Amino acid sequence: MTITEYHIELYKRVGGDVDHLQRIGTQEEKTLKNQDIILKMGEIVADLELVKNGLISIEYTKKLNIKLIELCSNDNVIAQMKQLKMFE
Repeated sequence: MTITEYHIELYKRVGGDVDHLQRIGTQEEKTLKNQDIILKMGEIVADLELVKNGLISIEYTKKLNIKLIELCSNDNVIAQMKQLKMFE
């Protein structure tokens, strides 16, 4: 699983909601792989919000940064992930 710029834009377009992806996405966008990536992105964005609010330990923050490095295709994607917001 690799998060790319494509997935960042897809996440924004569907508001991080896999159900919305299923309603408005193209056949290519609706793949199980993309659904899994959008769900994983939502989990990471939630964790990043906790980091921003100082609610996560330094150790967990380090693990989260390692996860970002492993899952994101490049540093630009990591930076974009850190800018995403939780959707209501």
